[in-house]
Amino acid sequence: MKRDAVGFVEPGGSTPIDWPAFLGRHDMGFNSLPTGWQEAPHTGNGQIGAMLYVVDGALWLQVFRNDIHDHRDETHGWTAYSRPRFLIGHFELRTTGILTGCQWYKSLWNAELSGTITTDHGDIAIRHFTHAGDMAIITTLTPSVGEAGLTWTWHPHPAQTTRPGYPTDEGSRRDYAERYGQNTVAQLKPWTPNPDGRLEKRDDVYVWVQDLHDGGQYATAWAESGHGDSRTLVVSIANSFPDANAVDTAVSDVKRSLSSNPDKWLESHRAWWHGYYPKSFVTLPDRKIEALYWQTVYRLGCTSRTGRSYIDTSGLWFQGGPWPYSTHDWNTQTAHWSVYAANHLEQGRELVDCLHRHSQSLIEAVHPEEWRSDSAYLALATAGDMVGFRTGDMRYYALVGCLPWLLHNVWWLYRFSMDESILRDTLFPLLRRAVNLYLHLTEQNGDGRIELEPTYSPETGVWRNANFDLALFKWGCHVLLWSCKRLNIDDPLIPRWREVTQKLIDFPVDQNGFMLGSEQSARLGHRHLSHLLMVYPLALVNIDQPGALDVLNRSYEAIRKKTGSEGSGIPPNVAMLQAHAAPIGAVLGRGDDVLAGLRDMAGDLLPNGLWACAGNSCIEAAMSVMNILQNMLIQSWTDPASDAPGPIRVFPALPSEWRDVEFHDLRAEGAFLVSAKRVEGRTQSVRIKSLAGEPCIIQPGFDGDFQTEGERSYRMAKIRPGVFAVDLRKGEQVTLALNDQTDRSK
Repeated sequence: MKRDAVGFVEPGGSTPIDWPAFLGRHDMGFNSLPTGWQEAPHTGNGQIGAMLYVVDGALWLQVFRNDIHDHRDETHGWTAYSRPRFLIGHFELRTTGILTGCQWYKSLWNAELSGTITTDHGDIAIRHFTHAGDMAIITTLTPSVGEAGLTWTWHPHPAQTTRPGYPTDEGSRRDYAERYGQNTVAQLKPWTPNPDGRLEKRDDVYVWVQDLHDGGQYATAWAESGHGDSRTLVVSIANSFPDANAVDTAVSDVKRSLSSNPDKWLESHRAWWHGYYPKSFVTLPDRKIEALYWQTVYRLGCTSRTGRSYIDTSGLWFQGGPWPYSTHDWNTQTAHWSVYAANHLEQGRELVDCLHRHSQSLIEAVHPEEWRSDSAYLALATAGDMVGFRTGDMRYYALVGCLPWLLHNVWWLYRFSMDESILRDTLFPLLRRAVNLYLHLTEQNGDGRIELEPTYSPETGVWRNANFDLALFKWGCHVLLWSCKRLNIDDPLIPRWREVTQKLIDFPVDQNGFMLGSEQSARLGHRHLSHLLMVYPLALVNIDQPGALDVLNRSYEAIRKKTGSEGSGIPPNVAMLQAHAAPIGAVLGRGDDVLAGLRDMAGDLLPNGLWACAGNSCIEAAMSVMNILQNMLIQSWTDPASDAPGPIRVFPALPSEWRDVEFHDLRAEGAFLVSAKRVEGRTQSVRIKSLAGEPCIIQPGFDGDFQTEGERSYRMAKIRPGVFAVDLRKGEQVTLALNDQTDRSK
């Protein structure tokens, strides 16, 4: 059995990838001290995390916990004021000498930062990580003689919103009403701050306790331990609501960390990461893009995990600003797009579980109240518990597509896992209610076609027959019909859903492709591409449909330009634009254009790989790097109107300059793990493993004949040129190998 340098094994073998060496070539190095969060190395475990950088001559250890927010009701304003996420604070290290530089290395494989800090009095060895399993942030410092006596000081951030504008007098109340709606200001209470935080000491552990106005508390606990010349700071952050017991949890977490066997404790941290990375593998001929991909895989492991938190607008490393909440009109959806093909479903499960846990809140958010009997609604802005109200911010009263769009992420988790409990317990009941809300907004025109009342298309305005909502409405009805067949449900609304799929007005189109609505063309270069959901990710209009290619290409040409239209007032944020434009280009097979967009996007990211919109921390565009690359390597979309699964497309959008590409165990819809290798521009082999026994349709992309290899003889039925059905059963895998001399595929 022959193995090559990067570790792909010809059919039948395992994958001997030297993971420490492979990831080591993508470690991040810091040759100068980062001077802001935009440059800072960052760590996390899906719940708590940290950043290290310098401010005013001191080293800051900024700490985060992504589920800490206020709990007031709407009489304290909409989410930004009643339920905002909070900054927590930072630890500050003052050195004896003046900071002069550093040599830091952040190991992806071990998820640890190590190196030295230099001053004009000496140097300090540093080792820093956030434990993968325990709620503990660890920073060990070993100073030289000239820097002995280092101490950390704690600097809490006040428990208040970082969005300005809460009214304090009659003039500002009028401004508030003009912006957010008269109904919102009529019930608004005068602002009452949260109680002041307090410092306590429990044995050898210090803890900063922050109680909240409407119940609950959060607490930051820390202690230091010494071993030889080294001092280790252990920090934990806990959150509780409605109980006020976070202080007990945080102190307990610090004590447990300090009392653990240090070698075994470190081993358990590394074990999680060493099990995380090998779930899939990608290697590219472009080392810069490959490094960006794997550094993003690291960030994904830091930001979300089952039982912890989903990825919100800022991600784990929240830096304040005007958006202290989860934003569900693009951000939450896009931030999770990469988890499915990457075979990291655990990083997307918490989003599903959160929707399931808080389904009653989605019902109570509906307005008018009489629709709550059959509908559900997700506000644009909510806290991490999905609580937000349709009448809270009247700018977005007509925005009704957030919930069905977020449910598409649930659909993907189901389709990539084939876990039927996701379909039965979460997707079907919530999607049924989301579609019912659309049914309340329909009317029939003179031709008997179903139309939608004016609704809000994100960041553009209110339009009749907004393509954003037409696409979600139609997709939702198709999925409900599909679900009834799968779950054997005889739902009384089946005739109505079928009628929508047959009679809903066509998607409005003009010379620039798909419009915003019936009477509004899409703006050239507009950064928010939700009017193209029918293309990606919903696949309602796709390249397999006769006559669709022209409108698809016109739409793509209109959006991939880098400048906003004159007078649009919207900056041309390249990273945000490409996060959605590039996958659309990929499903059109335009690999060279996608690569150009990806490189533009990489240039718009911050030095540490994160992203800022208008100077404020946002994470979704940075996370989208993975999804773009995945769509260049593998696609598995299915036309929702078809009962038959679409093919798994291998190497569907490679740029012409990428001649040698390889990936392992990327996931496809139907719960397949797919591996493939391409050498000198020719696909050599494709390996497919079925995890659920779903029908397997494959478009392997060979330019010659191929043979099948496996534990038995597999039947290959040709569906159309280049597309085959494989009789693959659950638990089986088959390898398709290029063979120019053999014609077994026909």
